[in-house]
Amino acid sequence: MATAGLAAAPALAQTANPVRLKLSSFEPPMANITSNVLVPFTKAAAAASGGALQIDVFAGGTLGRNPTQQLKLVTDGIADIAWIVLPYTPGRFDDTDVVGLPFVASNATEASVALHRLYANGTLVGFDGLKMLALAATPPVVIHSNQPVRLPTDLRKKRVRASGDHLTKIIEALDGAPVQLGGGQIAEGLSRGVVDMTLNNWGFVGDFKVNEVTSQHFDMPLGAVAVGVVMRRDRYDALPPPVRAAIDKASGEALARKVGEAFDRQEREVRERVSKSGRNTVVAPSAAELAEWKKVIQPVNEAWRTAKPRNERTLKAFVGELERVRAGK
Repeated sequence: MATAGLAAAPALAQTANPVRLKLSSFEPPMANITSNVLVPFTKAAAAASGGALQIDVFAGGTLGRNPTQQLKLVTDGIADIAWIVLPYTPGRFDDTDVVGLPFVASNATEASVALHRLYANGTLVGFDGLKMLALAATPPVVIHSNQPVRLPTDLRKKRVRASGDHLTKIIEALDGAPVQLGGGQIAEGLSRGVVDMTLNNWGFVGDFKVNEVTSQHFDMPLGAVAVGVVMRRDRYDALPPPVRAAIDKASGEALARKVGEAFDRQEREVRERVSKSGRNTVVAPSAAELAEWKKVIQPVNEAWRTAKPRNERTLKAFVGELERVRAGK
């Protein structure tokens, strides 16, 4: 009995003093991904650890308010885990721009699963020193403004907020002026006239109240944005094996899928709510209008594909994984 008690002592001590990790989210606490994905992830990881792990969520920018600096919070050791938008680190995660190509992925769920698989199998570069607990994609962004938009020419000479290199190139191809603003600055930028319109997915519009400062919404899918849940690799590697195993069980492709599903569910809910508000007009493109947009955008997609050999390989791999996801594989 004494021997058994001694053997159990380390486990009891570990449970009494769990490893504590800090997770940073720039979103408000009740925002979609934070409340419906990140918090449940922390609970699942803690449960899988048998009490050896506790992950505390610091939402609303508690550890750092700037959405563009969330990755730096992790690399600097201020946060152990963070919810990040990858285009906010220009030049590092260029392979993930593949989700920004319009007319390739249809929704966030299939794009998220396909993108995470490319990370897991080593297709994507730029992740040295990082451990992606989930690599995912938003739904395609659409156009939100206070002036009706139906044709590519409607963006001419307009100041358009967008994130990511590919969306920037699309705006330039449409003869618009791309403007970089952090997520929390968009509503204010629209109300003050800093930008004329913004490209965001519907979920973002709901979380950051963009619909309250815009009245016209054109459902032209202009590509998604890569997002993710990240740790510093050396911080992850230094964790006790049971804690790493618990994190692994709660993360990975399954977590990426949950991110995509939460985005798609919110997309439907916010679009319907805004459509019924009485002050907002939501319009889908006609077949003829869609054809006009494709004429302008497809050359931008093609330029990305041919810019460097690995872009073509990445696109081919992404499309292949999308086909597997659609086939239920």
